[in-house]
Amino acid sequence: MKQKKYLFPFFLMVLIPGTILGLISLFGFSNTLNRKLSDSLFHLLPSHHKFSKDIVIIDIDEQSIAKYADHPELGQWPWKRNIYPTLIGYTKLITPPKITIIDIMFTERSDYDEALVAANQSLGEISHAANFRDGGIVIPREGEEILAKKFNVPLPENSPFPRYENASFPIGEVGITAPMLHVVNVIPDSDGILRRFAPFIRWKNNHFPTLALQAFVEGKSYATEWKDGHFVIQKEGVRREIPLGKDGLVRAYFYTEEEIRNIPRYSAAGIIESLNQLNSSEVEDPEKLLVPPSLFENKIVLIGTSAASTHDDVVTPFGLFPGVIGQAVFASNLIEGHLLKELPEVWGIGFTLFILIIGVIILFVNQWHFLRNIYPILAISMFVGLFYFLYRMDLVLASSPFIIAFPLSYLMGFAYLTYTEGKEKRKFNNVLRNLVDPGVVSEALENLESLKKGGEWEITAFFSDVAGFSSISEELSASDLARLLNEYLSAMTKILKVNSGTLDKYIGDAIVGIFGAPIQNKEHPRLACKTALEMVSELEVLRSVWNEKMDYTKTAREMKFRIGLNCGPAKVGFMGTDSLASYTMMGDTVNLAARLEAAAKDYGTSILVSESIESVCKDEFHFRFLDWIRVKGKEAPVKIYSLVSSVSEFTPQVLEAEQMYEEGFRFYSQREWEKAISCFENVSKIYGYKDAASHLLIKRCQALFQNPPAEGWDGVFTRTTK
Repeated sequence: MKQKKYLFPFFLMVLIPGTILGLISLFGFSNTLNRKLSDSLFHLLPSHHKFSKDIVIIDIDEQSIAKYADHPELGQWPWKRNIYPTLIGYTKLITPPKITIIDIMFTERSDYDEALVAANQSLGEISHAANFRDGGIVIPREGEEILAKKFNVPLPENSPFPRYENASFPIGEVGITAPMLHVVNVIPDSDGILRRFAPFIRWKNNHFPTLALQAFVEGKSYATEWKDGHFVIQKEGVRREIPLGKDGLVRAYFYTEEEIRNIPRYSAAGIIESLNQLNSSEVEDPEKLLVPPSLFENKIVLIGTSAASTHDDVVTPFGLFPGVIGQAVFASNLIEGHLLKELPEVWGIGFTLFILIIGVIILFVNQWHFLRNIYPILAISMFVGLFYFLYRMDLVLASSPFIIAFPLSYLMGFAYLTYTEGKEKRKFNNVLRNLVDPGVVSEALENLESLKKGGEWEITAFFSDVAGFSSISEELSASDLARLLNEYLSAMTKILKVNSGTLDKYIGDAIVGIFGAPIQNKEHPRLACKTALEMVSELEVLRSVWNEKMDYTKTAREMKFRIGLNCGPAKVGFMGTDSLASYTMMGDTVNLAARLEAAAKDYGTSILVSESIESVCKDEFHFRFLDWIRVKGKEAPVKIYSLVSSVSEFTPQVLEAEQMYEEGFRFYSQREWEKAISCFENVSKIYGYKDAASHLLIKRCQALFQNPPAEGWDGVFTRTTK
């Protein structure tokens, strides 16, 4: 049963979200979402890598284009190509850079191509840019086959690297004489954001290194290796394993926005100005130039553009940046080994399912409510902690499974828990209200501690008992006895509750009730009297129904009960042990009510009350004085009354009989036994039936006549039984 109890929560919190994740992954909807979410987490988490110190950029920026727009040798963009050898030559004035990589395309003929050819032949470590594309008409261009043969990197034909149909190589002799060649293609994800790059790009069956790879190998020889699904590039002294994805791309580490904006960039205008200062001897010390040549010493120099008119921008996780910045980031990744490996999505799904299973245990097995409340915080902390731990190892955990499934699972689980607990609470409440008075239940739900603590104030104690119930029980079968009790107790308890009474307990056929607690009510004596009279009327209805149906036995159908009422101070509250307690009352007030219920038998009345009840309710209800008694265990005498009816139902016959009874009681108190007996006998004549109370007093007078009481007798009858 317990296992079945947890099957639906498991289905709701684990299987349904797991199925949704499987479908999302199957149709490939999650890839872009995973990368977007990881971008956000990267922004929030501390960076653990620094941009390479080996990379600098010569930037043809807005200032450069604006400053030399009217220059006869440069002119407007695109600049004349003879400026590039000048820029490259300037970096080699002292100690040359490791390599100069040009991120500008020279695919069309120019009158100044000879300057680039001369630079290729004389300045050495220069890499020129090529660009591949798909679509359009494939038109073979002069020198393509030569360049393909010269710069092709022998790799397996089934390599996963991106493949294109058309190629744009450096034009003519510029390409043929180029010492090195690199591809500048960048491949954004489906959302347009550039996050990944490829070490190689394919054209036809040839493989060409990208700018990042050329920066890593610095124009030197290198070897590639495929081993057990891993791609390795090895150059002198360095072995770099590339965590390629299925599409031949690798996830880039984008550092921080501040680092990207602070990549060393030197304006081309500054270099030209520095060269002019040097040529005119305006500045003799190179280190005092606007852009000292030493800045490029043993560096990897990228030449690119950031001016808006060059239209070379890319969208990065940090927003829009010049394309050369993106290339610099990729180059730094390869040089420093800052490459991120995107773990298979099944890792993210597996971790999420683990969290969801823990959620089922916490919500439906664990009983510690505090743990239920902090469960979302714990789950999110576990996810962020694991993500950051893997991130520190350059591993990227798929985020979308957790982001999608956990809120869905938690909301469904919590909703179901709320529903089931509410259902159980309602069921418990209904059961409890049938076992314990609704007033106690409501008060307990509001302020249980106050109920446990209890208190002492004025209440009305109610005791009722069926007369001769032992005889009735002997005549009935067990099932009929249970049915009889259920009918009787249900009817009486309903009246008790309707009149704001609190059910203390059942003692067999006896009903113990409290008026004025746990919710204090100043009308408790009046409500108790009203309850008692209504119970008497209800019993008459029950008897008529039983007689009509000829149900039960004759004795049962003639059932009578007795009620004792007393009001006064009493202790009320939950009493018992920590594990089992009930709401009840204690004190002399309670004990007297119980004694009155027992004494009602002697006086032949259904409802016997104390003078404390009579004194506060006599304006609304009619009471008949019966006696002064001293109950067992108490010395103080109690004046007792029978509750007859409401004042509106009072008749002259009753008044005459009661006046006769009270006159007889005065004679009784004055030891005038014969006169008292005469009065008591007249009471029965007025009523037209034998009055039990009068008959009791007649017998008492006869006994006292034969055995007169001692001097100082106060007329109070002392009961020797409870």
